[in-house]
Amino acid sequence: MIKERYHRNTLLPGWDQNRLSYSTVIVMGMGALGNAVAQSLALSGIGHLILCDMDRIEISNLSRAPLFKESDIGAYKVDAAARTLSQMIPDIRVDTRNSHLEYAVGLAELRDADLVMGCLDSRNARLELAGRCGLVSAPWIDGATGEWSGEIRPYLDLPEGPCYGCGLSDETRATPDISRSCRIHDENLPVASTAPLSMIVGNEMTLIAVRWLMGLDVKRDILILNGSTGEIYPVQHQRSLSCPYHQPISSVKNILLDHTATVAQLRDELGNDAHPLTWKPFQVCAHCRTCGFISNQVGVIRPSNCPKCKNSLFPRTQLDIISTPENTPLKTLGVAPGEILPVKIGDQINFVALDYRCSLNEPNNG
Repeated sequence: MIKERYHRNTLLPGWDQNRLSYSTVIVMGMGALGNAVAQSLALSGIGHLILCDMDRIEISNLSRAPLFKESDIGAYKVDAAARTLSQMIPDIRVDTRNSHLEYAVGLAELRDADLVMGCLDSRNARLELAGRCGLVSAPWIDGATGEWSGEIRPYLDLPEGPCYGCGLSDETRATPDISRSCRIHDENLPVASTAPLSMIVGNEMTLIAVRWLMGLDVKRDILILNGSTGEIYPVQHQRSLSCPYHQPISSVKNILLDHTATVAQLRDELGNDAHPLTWKPFQVCAHCRTCGFISNQVGVIRPSNCPKCKNSLFPRTQLDIISTPENTPLKTLGVAPGEILPVKIGDQINFVALDYRCSLNEPNNG
């Protein structure tokens, strides 16, 4: 049955269906572009997809996202997409993560995947993905759509080759921007987006992806799409020597704990002298500057208000895992499945990788 399903694919010179069936691809972002990419990858015969997005489906998504139905409104995008893909391709394996990217997929999982597809909606998110892929030299393809335009950017030769950060100045890399997912938050206005542009860009991304996964020749140029004229033209890009995203972790020790383990279990595994750290600060408490209320809730930093006077609570944060309550699960601190954690022992920094194989479908809620 599987052989018959992909028979037309195998007629193409160089097509290796078996190789695709054993490939794992991570799709970051399940908006219109992520829908196009995930659908095209599944139809091409990719054996394992990991879908990552923290958003829920709104009615405006339905005109641009073929994997969503009207009955899916309010559901997580990744869950609805996984259901549809599993109905389309019964033998595909689809895992879902309804968290922000750094809480959804750990560095070891990025490292072990065959390819990462960036379908993100802001410069900040792309830089986060570039930084994390750079730490483990994970190949990825970035896609973007604009007003009657699109871009496809392959970053397949890390750490030697260019990455997303190489095309930005130091100032731009440090300047925050806002997500363009569904609306401009400051103005509460919708952002222009159409299915045809997303389909064209997503399918071009997938074409590059499957050729690369099968070991076929792939050009590394950025592709620029002019949706008004139908033209697609290449732009060469080079590595910037000042880009900070080309310093991969060199040596990692694997441990059998996963992100559901507690702080006490991690301490027992690493020893009392070890201080494992998170990559992003987490909250250890929060206080109200108006009435003095203190919340001792530990976990991912989220905006919250004082239950007494309704003013904003201000979090106190840290990176050191061991000094938190010993029964705290690592995932509560925002640690992703398969994360590689820096561990400080004296003046040295070592790295340990958490296991991710036993928790593939568990949401991290980061």
